[in-house]
Amino acid sequence: MGLHDLRDQICIVGVGDTQQGAVPDKTGDELAIEAARTALSDCGLNKDDIDGLFVQPSYGHQGDYLKLGLMLGLNPRVGGAVEASGATGCYMIQHAALLLHAGMAQCVLLVYGTNQKTNRNRFGGALLEEHAPYGGFNPSLPFAFAFRRHMHLYGTTEEQLATVAMTQRTHAALNPKAVLRTPITLDDYMSARYIVAPLRLFDYCHITDGGHAFVLTTADRAKDLPKPPVYIRGLGRQEAFRAYETPDLVMQSFQQQRVARMIFPMADVSPKDIQALYVQDAYSPAIIAALENYGFCPVGEAGHWIQGGRIALGGELPVNVNGGQLSETYMVGWQNTCDAVRQLRGECGPRQITNVELIMCTYTGGLREHAGALILRR
Repeated sequence: MGLHDLRDQICIVGVGDTQQGAVPDKTGDELAIEAARTALSDCGLNKDDIDGLFVQPSYGHQGDYLKLGLMLGLNPRVGGAVEASGATGCYMIQHAALLLHAGMAQCVLLVYGTNQKTNRNRFGGALLEEHAPYGGFNPSLPFAFAFRRHMHLYGTTEEQLATVAMTQRTHAALNPKAVLRTPITLDDYMSARYIVAPLRLFDYCHITDGGHAFVLTTADRAKDLPKPPVYIRGLGRQEAFRAYETPDLVMQSFQQQRVARMIFPMADVSPKDIQALYVQDAYSPAIIAALENYGFCPVGEAGHWIQGGRIALGGELPVNVNGGQLSETYMVGWQNTCDAVRQLRGECGPRQITNVELIMCTYTGGLREHAGALILRR
């Protein structure tokens, strides 16, 4: 079986999310269960229809596969816990798609919940052991260094990077679920403090509590469900455990370019066919990297390419029209997939992309180890 045999055979039929931001009265597991119930209601199924369960662990020993399975009252045939940082949600969808296509399951539930904001979890310590002797305790350090090199090689400017944060905040203002909705001007951006130069406060994701869930099934079964299915047109992934040997790879060049060579032929489309892009953006340079590495613009030109409203709602390639992790919520990419499904079902109100049929979602995990992507079709 080749990847093309999987094209349009598996669907996301249910999505669910919870309140985002600070949710101090619920644990991460309780938020995951709330999202799961919403996703099941969204597709008209109940827990007895589920025979596959995958869980992403969260900080504070939450998201245990066995515990959540017990709390949900499930007896899944297949499943488990998956951990690949910001690429986990994508990898879980890919695992579920392969199992469904192989006949190992009929309906698979994917869940994630966290109260990382309420718990004030610290991030990135285990990822930065090699940088710690030099004072590098913030996980943005390699991204800041990589963007500085991008500036040196290609002339990219901080003012150009500001377009990412400003555009996504404009999108978030139209999204009632977004945590940060106050508009950002260029003066606001340039006067904000550096966290790790050249990255400023608005270049960073906003840590939140919340939960998300998806239900997947086969295309044949999806036809009988109440809402229009969203088809998985293409998928791809690439690990890069040797990426630390080459600092430039923090911009995901090797990983994402490999995924691009896998996913576009599988989907039988090119970057020009993609009508909207969602990027898992822990830091704003992730947008620059994805645009270049997936072939939406030439390498080195993203800073200039994103100007003039090109990545805004109504532009040539709207990017993160939910506000992304910079402004909507930090759900390690889950919120982007959820929003992409709703866009393809025409459910996004004032920020609905007109006549959208193909959306691409990209994900990265760790500092540079994991990369994955999905192409979703209406």
